[in-house]
Formats: sequence, structure tokens, C-alpha cells
Amino acid sequence: MKKITITFVLLLAVISVYGKSPMGTTWVVFIGNSDYEVYEDLPETERDIRLMGNALEKYMIDTIIHKSNLTKSSMEDFFYRELRDMIIENQVNSLMIWYAGHGKYIDNTGYWLPVDARVDDIATLYNINYLREALLTYSEYLKHTLVVTDAGESGPSFYQAMRSIPQNRHCDEITVTKYSSSQTIVSSGYGFATEPSVFTRTFASLLTHNINPCLPIENVVNQLIMVASRNNQPIPRFGKITGMRDEGGTFFFIKKY
Repeated sequence: MKKITITFVLLLAVISVYGKSPMGTTWVVFIGNSDYEVYEDLPETERDIRLMGNALEKYMIDTIIHKSNLTKSSMEDFFYRELRDMIIENQVNSLMIWYAGHGKYIDNTGYWLPVDARVDDIATLYNINYLREALLTYSEYLKHTLVVTDAGESGPSFYQAMRSIPQNRHCDEITVTKYSSSQTIVSSGYGFATEPSVFTRTFASLLTHNINPCLPIENVVNQLIMVASRNNQPIPRFGKITGMRDEGGTFFFIKKY
């Protein structure tokens, strides 16, 4: 109990300096693709995103944006123009992007499937590297970026995977938020998402039942790995986004007071 008290005091001190969360202005963007023109529909996707949204209610998140059933052109426009303009205008410091839908893995490259994706037509898929290119155009405005993919494997061209299981962090390490981070988690697997997401429900449960004043992303990843191993499912991948600034910081979910 003494440690928890000290941690709360430290967090409150940091919050008093920032004026709000030590993560600064924090936004979450959910992209949920469920109603496909050709591929199998994913009725659980919107339900899972609502579950995550509810779990985040107790945390210091300034804005949640929810986009549903994006075509390829609307996905490109959102990341290259719309989101960029909002990030700059609102001086966003920390951003989590969450994609749920079908994914595909071709020639060491990962793709998110827009709702108008066509079978055997790679030109209709959203190359995950396009997301990185879009993020780079406004990465100087962001201190922390976290991309979560609950779909197929993103591919090694998008991120540099951790070579070992990350060490858990603690809330008394909150001052590392002054160092930038660009991280990604992939639910892994090389096929299509057709069943309820254990990955998402585990993530949401960790947020909901967390009793500490913060929840570092490394702690989430380790629990996701443990649950996947126990259920004989593909192990989630965690790493740094290739080419984006990362000074060894990390993404903290900070509880409201």
C-alpha cells in the first residue's frame, strides 16, 4: 500500500506540471471494418470496439474517434489529411490507433482490408506502410504513438519486433513519458479474423480490472502473450515502428482521479 501511495503522489505531481495527464493531450482512434462487400462480414468487430471504448472511460483520454467500414480511399484520406489536420490543430501529444477487421500478409508486407477490398487484387488493399508514411508527416507533433492491429500480421517492414518479452514497467517510472515512443502491437496470425477477438477482450479486461494508477503497454503485452500461450493461439507481436522517432519512452494509460 505504501508503494501505491507514493506512486499516486508522483503521478499527481507530474499531472500538476502538465496540467492534465503526463501523456499530454491523448487521443484514441478506432477503425472498425465489419461490413465487407466481398469478404466475410465481422459482426463482432463493432461490439469489441465498444468494449474497448467502455474500458477506456476510466482513463485520461481526451478524445475518442470511431470510424466504421472505411473504403480504401476513405482510409487513405483519413490518415493522410483528416487525422493530420486534427492532430496539429488540437496539439495532440499521444495517439493510439486501433484497427479491427480483416488483414492480409503478402510478401513480407501486412495489409488492412478496406470494406471494398477485392479478392486477389492487391491494389485494393491498404498497405500498412502507407499508415507509417502518413504518420511520419505529423510525427513531429506527437510524443507517443501506439498502433494496435487486431487482424493479420502487419509484417516486418512496418516494425522492428522485440527480440524478447518486454519487461513490465511500473507507475513510478512515469517520468519516462518525457521520452518519445513509437510502438505497435499486432494480434498476429496470418489469416483472416472470423471469430470473436480474444485479443481485444483480454486487452479490455486488463484496462477494466487494473487497480493501479496507470497501466504501461508493456504490462498489457505480457498479459496478452500469456493468455495467447495458454489458449494455444498465435503470440501477439510487439515492437517499434520502423523509421519513427523512439527515445525509449512508452505508452501509459493513466487513470482518472
